[in-house]
Amino acid sequence: MNSSVKQIELGSNSGINLRMLVCADTDAQDAEKLVDTRLEDIQILFNEEANTSLSVLEQYLRAWTRSHQQTEHIQQVLDLSTRAREDFSVLVTVGIGGSDLSARVFHEIANHPYHNLLSNSERGGAPEVYFTGNTFDPLRLKALLDMLKSRDLLHKTLFNVISKSGKTGETLATLMIIQERLQQEFNEWRKQIVATTGLTDKSILFQYHQEAPFYSMLPVPEGVGGRFSAFSPVGLFFLTMTAGDGERLEGRIHAATEGVKRAAENFQLPYAHHNNTAYHLALWLDSVEKYYGAGSIVFYNYADNSRLGEWFVQLYTESIQERGFGCNVIAAKGPTSNHSILNGILAGPRDKAVLFVHWEDLGVDLTIPVAKEGSGLDAFEGLSMNDCQTASYRGTEMNFTDNDIPNVTLTLPKRDISSLCLLMRTLMDTVAVKGRLQELHLTDSVPKLSDELTYHQSAVEGYKKRTEEIAREMKRN
Repeated sequence: MNSSVKQIELGSNSGINLRMLVCADTDAQDAEKLVDTRLEDIQILFNEEANTSLSVLEQYLRAWTRSHQQTEHIQQVLDLSTRAREDFSVLVTVGIGGSDLSARVFHEIANHPYHNLLSNSERGGAPEVYFTGNTFDPLRLKALLDMLKSRDLLHKTLFNVISKSGKTGETLATLMIIQERLQQEFNEWRKQIVATTGLTDKSILFQYHQEAPFYSMLPVPEGVGGRFSAFSPVGLFFLTMTAGDGERLEGRIHAATEGVKRAAENFQLPYAHHNNTAYHLALWLDSVEKYYGAGSIVFYNYADNSRLGEWFVQLYTESIQERGFGCNVIAAKGPTSNHSILNGILAGPRDKAVLFVHWEDLGVDLTIPVAKEGSGLDAFEGLSMNDCQTASYRGTEMNFTDNDIPNVTLTLPKRDISSLCLLMRTLMDTVAVKGRLQELHLTDSVPKLSDELTYHQSAVEGYKKRTEEIAREMKRN
């Protein structure tokens, strides 16, 4: 694309500052205006939700937009967390995809980087945490169970098995292994299981609980898909279970819900309002795909956290890649990825656009000391690492801008729970708008919100079916 570019600054009071590099090509600008006129109609549909019932949102698979208002679910999480922290020393999250990615994000950003190496008192009574159930590869599962046994912790371990359908193959297979081990060791397994699942007979986990109760059960609410479940019990239970020294469980919930609430309020503003980040970002994503020809969005989280990128990969690609359209997402982190993918962005095919996440305050800091003369670090000596990280982000963004690489920056004030949840909910709303810009809510040009493709992923059923067929064939042979 040979054209000039322009910078746009938005959202200074929204909690997220949005800085965009956009194409100033005349044809592209005209096309963006046409897209922009559709945003008004899209927002009308979203605004109608404000006065609709939760049951309607459940039918549309958009009940996640009210997760932060479900006080009954939140209280269940708080009550169970309080009890479980007294009874157990280890928490194992058993799930795959949306059932565990939000917990992994919360763990990486909200908890101490070496959480499990801290003493119980240093963790403030929070349990050690581990993850499993996202593969049939037995390596880590066997090692985990053996390690817990050798440290005399297996009997003090709570397994939170998460599957809305209660039938997810990888997760249920892991549960069966855990069940067998606990039964062999203690002649009992249910008292160490929390099932987070759909509360219907369609769920095998729910059926198990009805036959003989688990330690407890939490709901995956109706109308909440896995990749949109972070602020339901799916994510909130982990967040409260791992509250650290000096933190109140209610404080973590409050910080999370305040961030979500702020994002939800921004989303209700007129679509052109400078604080309505989701609409502006969705329009940018749609434009770089259609008018720049981007085949990939590089999600460049400028921090030493990788799980947020993995979460966004699922959120975006599983929602937006439908009917043969929609970009891939490449998860990157700065400046680590500057030494891998950056060269390809600048010198490779011009098929990538970049979405930066910049944290103004990383939450902790160190100052780089002054070294002896001629060390080669004179540019950084005496600066905080936080400032150096910001300099690295700005240098990378300027380098892309100078080379006409479309990029957008979401700037958050601080890397903490509230800002993280503000960001995650904003990205969820962005995906919702982007889906409607792709007309994924239309069937034969008519809105049919119960079948909106943004919230379905029928393509995954093929691998599940084939896997089961091959497994049965293996058993016969």
